Amino acid sequence: MAVALTGAVAGIAGLAVAAPAGAYEIKDFSANIFQADGTTFESQAGAVPHTGVIAFNTVVTTDASSPPIVEQGGSTRNIQVTTPPGLTPNPESIPECTDDELHDRTCPTASQIGMVELRLRSYLPPTATTLLSIPVGTKGWLGVKIPLYNMERSTSSQLARFAFDSSQAPNATTGHVTEIIGAMRPDDNRLFFTISDIVTPTSGNPTQPLLAGSTLTFWGKPNAASHNAERGFAQLRLISTDAPGQFPGPPNMPSPPFPPAGTPIPANAPVNIPLGQTAPTGAAGITNPNATFLRSPTSCAGPQKAQLELTSWQGAVRNADYLIGEETDGLQGCDQVPFASSTEFGPSAMQADSPVPLGVTLNVPQAGDDDPIATAHVKDVAVKLPPGMTISPSAANGLEACLDAQFAKGTNDPIACPAASKIGSVRISTPVLPEALTGSVYVGQPLPGNRYRLFLNADGFGISIRLKGEVRPNPATGQVTAYFNDNPQLPFSQFQLDFDGGSKAIIASPPTCGTHTGVTAMHPWSGNAADVTRASVQVSAGCLFPFAPGFEVRPSTLLSGAQSHLSVDLTRHDGHQNLMGVEATLPAGMVATLKGVQRCNEAQVAAEACPGGSQIGIVSVKAGPGAHPFALSAPVYLTGAYNNGSFGAVVIMRVIAGPYDLGNVVVRQSIRIDPDTARVTVHSDPLPQIVEGVPLRLRDLQINVTRNGFMRNPTSCGGKQVDAKLSSSVGGVSTPAARLSFDDCKKLKFEPKISLRLGHKSQMRKFKYPALRATVTQGAGEAGIRSSQVILPKHVALAAKNAKGLCEVAQARADKCPEESVVGHAVAQTPLLDKDLKGPVFFVKGERTDPKSGRVIATLPTLYVKLQGETTIKLRATTDVSKDRLVTTFAEIPDAPISRFTLTIKGGKNGIIQATRDLCKAKAFKGTVRFGGQNDVRAKTAKPRISTACSSKKAS
Repeated sequence: MAVALTGAVAGIAGLAVAAPAGAYEIKDFSANIFQADGTTFESQAGAVPHTGVIAFNTVVTTDASSPPIVEQGGSTRNIQVTTPPGLTPNPESIPECTDDELHDRTCPTASQIGMVELRLRSYLPPTATTLLSIPVGTKGWLGVKIPLYNMERSTSSQLARFAFDSSQAPNATTGHVTEIIGAMRPDDNRLFFTISDIVTPTSGNPTQPLLAGSTLTFWGKPNAASHNAERGFAQLRLISTDAPGQFPGPPNMPSPPFPPAGTPIPANAPVNIPLGQTAPTGAAGITNPNATFLRSPTSCAGPQKAQLELTSWQGAVRNADYLIGEETDGLQGCDQVPFASSTEFGPSAMQADSPVPLGVTLNVPQAGDDDPIATAHVKDVAVKLPPGMTISPSAANGLEACLDAQFAKGTNDPIACPAASKIGSVRISTPVLPEALTGSVYVGQPLPGNRYRLFLNADGFGISIRLKGEVRPNPATGQVTAYFNDNPQLPFSQFQLDFDGGSKAIIASPPTCGTHTGVTAMHPWSGNAADVTRASVQVSAGCLFPFAPGFEVRPSTLLSGAQSHLSVDLTRHDGHQNLMGVEATLPAGMVATLKGVQRCNEAQVAAEACPGGSQIGIVSVKAGPGAHPFALSAPVYLTGAYNNGSFGAVVIMRVIAGPYDLGNVVVRQSIRIDPDTARVTVHSDPLPQIVEGVPLRLRDLQINVTRNGFMRNPTSCGGKQVDAKLSSSVGGVSTPAARLSFDDCKKLKFEPKISLRLGHKSQMRKFKYPALRATVTQGAGEAGIRSSQVILPKHVALAAKNAKGLCEVAQARADKCPEESVVGHAVAQTPLLDKDLKGPVFFVKGERTDPKSGRVIATLPTLYVKLQGETTIKLRATTDVSKDRLVTTFAEIPDAPISRFTLTIKGGKNGIIQATRDLCKAKAFKGTVRFGGQNDVRAKTAKPRISTACSSKKAS
């Protein structure tokens, strides 16, 4: 910055031997917005102030013997002024001046946006002796007033560029263009303007004027007629001089408006003598007199701070603050600040239950030149997506999070977010820039209590707007609401957020067709009520929404009786109802060996820490729509009895999806054993539909029982089936069955053994009631017993009337037989269980229904055996008399392996077996036993000798 009078001297003696002076300091900093009178604060929020004025001076200790730089304690190099939040210039509303036009003094009239006044400390040149009668070498104060122009940006990285040319001052022989560059502070998004590398006196150019203060005036409406008097106007004046003189008359200086010739010029007096000026250019060439360049903030939050920072060439940094609007407690009238908005979602039509791209466009129409009050800036935004439009689990595949340090909000450092954290793009259009700011959307680093975060950046024109948002899915429905709060106080006309599509899209469409409507609430900085708008999407494809889950069962081998792993697979297609209820019943004979397997106890289940010894398999799931659902797996543990089941299982799945640790998902199952058939049914608690606000949209559920030696195939052959009962989250029901066919059952050994023994010696006599014990044993790996028939010799008969009581048929069906109907007990040992099954044998009234008449006909009583322990098994036997021999038949025995089965019928007072002769004298006392195998093999009919207690007092 240089202004010189005609004939500036080349050097001034004594520059290097200056006297000490005060330190470099700021004084008189002010920043304000005024009405047309130039003194009244413009207190209306969002108004167009007549002027915005920034002024400051630096401290100067006057010393005629020292150079100006010493008097000031330094010389200003850089000036930076930060405006209050929300005070916004609009360079786009005003034509631009090019560098060449500024140099040639031909800037368009309409490109002037204000005035600059410079206060300079300078040596007065030799011609001052003839002009002003001031001695050579005298110092004084000069004032320069010149136009300020809106300039064409010299680079695409500039937010705004203004300039003035000090050589335009009349009678100035030197000078240069000074640029004011607009930028944005990254920490709080406030605008600031910088003048850099101001020219200053040096030892090589000691007469260069020293900047000691300035006043920068911006016009709210630069093309208004009220500014015509200053449009194109430039002036050089003598503010004061250190030595007295007198004002010359014509022809050296024109007569009015200057003082008459001979007028004294006192030393150190503010004489303000014009040394030259140019006439205003007027409004020629202005086509839009109402163009608006400056608008006040739209917030009424009390006085706001403007800041000044000066840096000297000597390295000193000085700061000063000024509170704007203290006299009125800041801006007022926020209730008059308008605000309206609209929302758009896109695309407008989409496929149901799919990963989809999503555009969210927020429109805020901005006030025009004719509007007296600006549109309020947007403070807080809450966008609630349409119901059913949720976070997609499929997005977790390969997803990473951007760390706060990588995003570097509050700085202009390069963003270093990983590519795998980028999920979309951002575009912000504002009326104050020629092009939109563009950037990216990233998944932000999860924080405690704030798991789902979004990072947004929008860059351009040397600025980087970086926002951090929070996504809060409804924990019950998954409906997503995104929040961006405390946004910069800057105008935007459109904010467009586009989430990427493809299989890894972060958004999943609603599962059902129709119109789905979301809601946006935007709160303005004016403090007025939020503007609430609605927008919809149409889901128009994939509308059937059936419930037809796939169901497949795969044993690792189909050999009968073989140990096998087992895989059960449930699948769901996109657009189908979500699976929630699962129940599967294995075929008869497909059983598990629980003996020796550790159980996860209830305390361990509650602590979600089951021991490894209780693991019996693995569950694998895939969740999310599209071609690449997110996969997870977890162990399955065996537990004790659960939810009406003899045993249970629990899945404890740690859900870590991309950068999100959602904790454990625990799902329990009851393992129920049918007491009549021993068929195993696994009944799961309802499958979780949503975890931490994310609907799972379960696609595949695979249960793999992989513990070696745990599962055993049926010992029978041929077609079997696994029956399933499946239900959806909206009430759909499906009952698929998986067909299986087992082979080579007849190769299984089937050689059961039986022994029969009668009881106490005193019960052996004729008409007494002996106890009877039958013991059946089998070796490992044999086919199971399907049926058994024991025929006793004529030496004994059924004495049903001797029983203490009979159980009614209805009581037996309800499992409520009275104690007096107990006629014996049974014990079963099985390699499947840790403990024996034990229970009473009940005597049940026999009856049948005549198929022709429908009459109930009494028959011989039957036996009902209830074995209990780790589970319950019920056996039923019929009794009959054939050829005067008592026949007991178990026709349907479950396909479950036994090591030993002992059935004892009590003797004595209420015994139901009566000796028809003295059994101790009987010869050839044998029974007949027939066994049928589950593999359709009949064992050789056995003729076991019935042992007695005739040689001892008690049965062995």
